[in-house]
Amino acid sequence: MLEGVSADTSSFFVYRDASRKSIGMKKFNILSAILSVLLTACISEAMETAPYGSKCFAGDTLPDFRVVTTDSTVVARNQRNAPMLMVAFFHTECKDCQKELPIVEQVYRECRNDSLWQLICIGREEKASKVIGYWKDNGFSMPVAPQPDRMVYNRFAHNGVPMLYIANDDNIILAVYDDRHPASYHELKQWISTNK
Repeated sequence: MLEGVSADTSSFFVYRDASRKSIGMKKFNILSAILSVLLTACISEAMETAPYGSKCFAGDTLPDFRVVTTDSTVVARNQRNAPMLMVAFFHTECKDCQKELPIVEQVYRECRNDSLWQLICIGREEKASKVIGYWKDNGFSMPVAPQPDRMVYNRFAHNGVPMLYIANDDNIILAVYDDRHPASYHELKQWISTNK
């Protein structure tokens, strides 16, 4: 027998098992940290390797679209009642949208009687009942058109909400705001005031 080595090897195996558990816990903790970071993004947003953000930019022509609001009003690129149009895409479960929509609502309430601009909020992949409930719970009065799919959204963007477009009467996009660069209250008010 080697000097200093006990004939009882059970303590060696206990130490080895504890070491394995410690390594296993480290891997588990690292994996948990990574998952928690990934899951803090909008839960409605798929983790994709596809391009992210808008397909349209300032200077581009606003994509052709047509939606019907919850009060049965038709809003389309060429069927609107103001020279400036704001199109805001959202999803009710998106944390960034939950921050942005109250700002848009505040601007809408203050400027709703201004005949030089029009707002349409479009729910991406949302059931009408869910959006109507969300609007009611938050006291929103903005015109909204829930969409059960991405058909309209895909004309404008690859991924990401909120996504807000401002276009003039020639359907030229003047500005695009997204989750990385959300529109502020002052920016939206400035667009409306410069349209006068």
